[in-house]
Amino acid sequence: MRDTNDGGQSAREPRETREPWQRREGALPAEEAAMRVPPRNRWQILLIEYELLDGYWAGLQQRIWMSGLFLVGMSMLGITFVAVSLKAGFQETLDMITLVGGVGSLLSLAWWLLLRRMFAAERVAEYRKNEIERELGMRSALYLTFLRQSRLFGGRRGSSSARRLAEGDRELESGLKQLDASPEGRTLLPRFLAERLVWSLVPVLLIAAWVGLYVMKG
Repeated sequence: MRDTNDGGQSAREPRETREPWQRREGALPAEEAAMRVPPRNRWQILLIEYELLDGYWAGLQQRIWMSGLFLVGMSMLGITFVAVSLKAGFQETLDMITLVGGVGSLLSLAWWLLLRRMFAAERVAEYRKNEIERELGMRSALYLTFLRQSRLFGGRRGSSSARRLAEGDRELESGLKQLDASPEGRTLLPRFLAERLVWSLVPVLLIAAWVGLYVMKG
């Protein structure tokens, strides 16, 4: 009888010892649970995530450019057609410009709102790519982020941006400063020619074109 009891007790021991372990594992924070992945498997997972983020970022870039070029092309076509075909000084001309220009302006504003959402998603993907590159010792996305976000005027801004992106990594900070001092890192007015700023100005310019056409035809 004692052997049976001992056997039953030993049979229950794995379950009893396993349940607290499962509870402890389930209670772990997400970051600590992620760090339990074996190192070799972890960098493989990070590389897969990096490739997915890179494809997602490229897809967002394609959407921004394709939609922006389509909007600009159709708007300029409409402005040119209205400017050439309609005569000035008639109420019908002003009514037509008001109708077509109003619809075009509303579409431009709707595209601008979608553009802000796409840029927000792009910044998140870029931020995560930079995190993965710091952990794996990669550099390409970090260098591109530095060129986009760094210097406004002079080298002081570039040094602070390099220190912020490096997050204590002296080797990375040195590489960013060398990029800042190299000919490839020197651009004219980088902030004023930023891609996001240029695309954000497109709806303003298109609405201004419709308003100018209305004034000219009036």
